[in-house]
Amino acid sequence: MRTVQRLRVATAVGAVALLSAACGGGGSAGGVGEPGADGATTVQVAFNPASQFAPMFVGMEKGIFAEHGLKLEIVPQTDIAAIISGLASGQYDFGFATAVHLVNARSNNIPVRAVATPDGQQATAEDPEMGNALVAGPNSGVTGPGDLGGKTLAVVGLSSLNTLAAQELAARAGVDVGTIKLVQMPFGQMPAALAAGDVDAAVVQSPFIAEALADGSSVVAKPNVELFADEAVGMFLTSEATIGESEEAVRGFAAAMVESQRYAAEHVDEARSTLVAHMGMTPDAAAAATWCTTCDPALDTEGIDTVQELMTKYAGLEEPIDVQEAVWPEALTY
Repeated sequence: MRTVQRLRVATAVGAVALLSAACGGGGSAGGVGEPGADGATTVQVAFNPASQFAPMFVGMEKGIFAEHGLKLEIVPQTDIAAIISGLASGQYDFGFATAVHLVNARSNNIPVRAVATPDGQQATAEDPEMGNALVAGPNSGVTGPGDLGGKTLAVVGLSSLNTLAAQELAARAGVDVGTIKLVQMPFGQMPAALAAGDVDAAVVQSPFIAEALADGSSVVAKPNVELFADEAVGMFLTSEATIGESEEAVRGFAAAMVESQRYAAEHVDEARSTLVAHMGMTPDAAAAATWCTTCDPALDTEGIDTVQELMTKYAGLEEPIDVQEAVWPEALTY
């Protein structure tokens, strides 16, 4: 199974490299264009739909990004490899990824850097329906990571952050992770797959955890809390070309994300309501949505170090990247 994971990752990143090269060596596409009539510069932002982006949405609606001279055009994208390729080609100015994708990209000479977090560093504790969770199906026989051997596990990506975290918890419980059968699917499909018994367990992201629990599944572990507490592992990236040609826009985006997270933490209901328009959630579902409202919104480098350790163990990473080069230095000052 681990060999399959490596091949899938190599294929995805290889596609990014080819696209990057086709666009002029992976760095020629960049710059966000000129300000419009309203004085704001429009930037394309790709995100992986989840409630953790409520701070960004409310920041858009409250004019926080506008105060920094930016207008966001958001693009939902479930394939983070496509987000990386879009950053490399100049299709997107900013895009969500995890530390895993950042490491993979830079390991393959894709010039992207982390510039902000969507909802801060990982919390040290969280309710079952918050963040992400290892969720077991109703009749799976899975009561914890130690039961994953020989079971079918749904993950959003075969070598995603969620996959590595689940593998590490399983390994700590004595499981041979090579016996875990991985199935890739979007978060939104996981609750139904669990309920139907199509998969035994899944690493599910909020707000879909609540849906899974309503269908009879149960939370049996909180991987990110257990492995990445007080570390930034979810982040917004941009290309080095965009930093070089439009650093003021990058500076504005990073600052606005921090301010938006602080505003959302103080106005939770208002931030939740933005999920209706921007993610198509029902008002009831939006009202129950969660993300970390107590997390430090700052970007750090510790999470990248932890991720590289896991990638070395489970994803075939042979040479760690230079973490300091992977993060835009000014992002660490907000």
